Amino acid sequence: MNDRTIDEATFDLPELCCSEEMGLVEKAISRLSGIESARPDYVDRTLRVAFDPARVRPSGIIGAIEDAGFAVLPHGDVRVDRPRPSWRWRATTVAGGVLLAMAVAWRILLGEASNLVAIMLIVSTLVSGVPVLRAALRAIRLRALDMNVLMSIAAVGAVAIGERFEAATAMFLFAVSLWLESHGMDRARRAVRSLASLSATVAHRMEGQGIRDVEPAELAVGDLVLVRPGERLPIDGVVLQGCSAVNQAPITGESVPVEKSPGESVFAGSLNGEGSLQVEARKTAESSTLAHIARLVAEAESRRAPTERFIDRFARRYTPVVIGLALLLAFGPPLLGRLGVVWAAETDATEWFRRALVLLVIACPCALVISTPVTIVCGLFQAARRGILIKGGEHLENAGRIDAMAFDKTGTLTTGEPRVVEVVPWIDSHAETVSSAETLLQAAASLELHSEHPLARAIVAEARRRDLPLTPPEDFRALRGFGAEGVVGGQRLMVGNPRLFVDADIEVDPAVRTAAGNVARDISDTLVLVANEETLLGTIRLADPLRPRARETLAQLRRKGVRTLAMLTGDRCEVAEAIARELNLDEIHAELLPEDKVRHVENLAASHDRLAMVGDGVNDAPALAAAPLGIALGRDGSDTALETAGVVVMTPNLDRLVELMTLGQRCRRILWQNIVFALTTKLAVLLLAAAGLATMWMAVFADVGAGLLVTFNGLRLARATDRPSEDSAEDES
Repeated sequence: MNDRTIDEATFDLPELCCSEEMGLVEKAISRLSGIESARPDYVDRTLRVAFDPARVRPSGIIGAIEDAGFAVLPHGDVRVDRPRPSWRWRATTVAGGVLLAMAVAWRILLGEASNLVAIMLIVSTLVSGVPVLRAALRAIRLRALDMNVLMSIAAVGAVAIGERFEAATAMFLFAVSLWLESHGMDRARRAVRSLASLSATVAHRMEGQGIRDVEPAELAVGDLVLVRPGERLPIDGVVLQGCSAVNQAPITGESVPVEKSPGESVFAGSLNGEGSLQVEARKTAESSTLAHIARLVAEAESRRAPTERFIDRFARRYTPVVIGLALLLAFGPPLLGRLGVVWAAETDATEWFRRALVLLVIACPCALVISTPVTIVCGLFQAARRGILIKGGEHLENAGRIDAMAFDKTGTLTTGEPRVVEVVPWIDSHAETVSSAETLLQAAASLELHSEHPLARAIVAEARRRDLPLTPPEDFRALRGFGAEGVVGGQRLMVGNPRLFVDADIEVDPAVRTAAGNVARDISDTLVLVANEETLLGTIRLADPLRPRARETLAQLRRKGVRTLAMLTGDRCEVAEAIARELNLDEIHAELLPEDKVRHVENLAASHDRLAMVGDGVNDAPALAAAPLGIALGRDGSDTALETAGVVVMTPNLDRLVELMTLGQRCRRILWQNIVFALTTKLAVLLLAAAGLATMWMAVFADVGAGLLVTFNGLRLARATDRPSEDSAEDES
């Protein structure tokens, strides 16, 4: 039995300048005993380490990272937010560029290469390469071959064979590109961290007759908080007093402010409108929905997407292969020339060596490695802005590949909130109308006043909407699966389905039974019968309506590439078939228990490339967990939804599914644009280098220049301000 305790700690690496340095940090701590795993996040410059506290302590991890030459701080240290000391990096790059420009100008003006020009080029190489050479020394100490080592070897080799201009130009361009790459990553980092800026900085806690300003972290569940006009809500809670329009866009993605009145829920980070609100805290600041979102996005950044894992595997093989080709090119042809091979002897050894140096520059897959995380992080950020929480790059990529969707019915395709649509007092052969519609509704609602059944709540809500006075029932009894009975105004009443009245031996007119059968075949409609001990008083028809634009949204999903639309429901077959006809579904499976849904999800997943299961995140938790992609719709960030689903849509809006697919497809498209561009550029320069037509600065562009281009291509997702669904046509063209 394994009784080991595994702890986890997060470290900030504030001076990290490129993705390869994160690999060196991982290698530095991998030498320590007791390290279970390391999850790097280059975008956020953090490293999350799982370790055995009996064998290694956090101070030992920090020491190993510092010994490798990297600055490291415990996560959350105030010094992390200070500006990085990049001014030295910029200064050396600018100084190297000035020396290079002076050398070029000198040579153009004088028309000759002097010793002074040679000195300026060498100094330019050294000055521009200060951060590169320092990073190379760190890598060499760790016995690693990264881009900095290869670039340093190439620059020194170029100077040694007299290609000083090539060396200076390549080193300057390399330093500039790293600087710009870091700037691009800073933009992605700021975009993600902007979510944290939505938190309120102060809360007005109501204490007795006064108000005390405190930090939101000091609030406890049950505290009363005053939210003034124009302020951000500091806590998740329920409105006790006041009315106001609240902008919930940071949480739910809704573009229009939502009117809030007593009894309604509000979220931390939402912006209050023109009214004052008194809110009772229902969660602490640490457990608020906004805090959930921030943690979810932070964790998602460190989860590698399938494309990222593919690139990592490819990179581990690509670099040694190209280094081997460079060595072969440097020493193979000269050796063959000495053995009398004509084509090899026609070019001297120095030229072969120069070509090999060019290959060294493109041996590191910098552009490939950086192409994925920027795009993934920007996609996660854009989804969060729209109220779509994605738990990792894998789920974001999968969203762009969905070819089948299975839906729960209640609360997903329908609103999940039954409403009274018709109240019919009954006329029999012995009397005229027994009661008016309002009298019938009043009697039924009074009986159901304390019931928790969804249909009962709908009847009570309709009565209250009509301002009907309700009397609490006496001798109330819930009849599970049938209805309820009790005494209202001295009269014993029963409310329920036709089976209840058969058991009570109350005659139900055949016309009523026929009406009940017709309703059962209608879309999600339910007929409730109301009777006293002697006769039927009337019927109340309720409906669980389809969500707005459900049919249009499912049609859009088909246009996006979803070939199969299925419904898994515990409801009756008749209801399921009616909804399937209305929404043009391909498959329906009705009268299912939760375990039956799991089995059907597994069967659908086996017959399709990428299945998504869409449910409410609570009742469908097993099915969501079993699906390749689980999507919880409209759970407002509940803990159950966050645990079981790969994607949580904060509002019950089916249109968000189209936005999710569009964002996933755009993300995959940009990822593969970056990969194809980086590989094509490298291959072209590799062939030109082997033929002797490529220069070192061309090789620099092929690697770090391409890296810069793919970085800013990925940042297009962060700049997007329009809804993906609105520009989907453009993206698909």
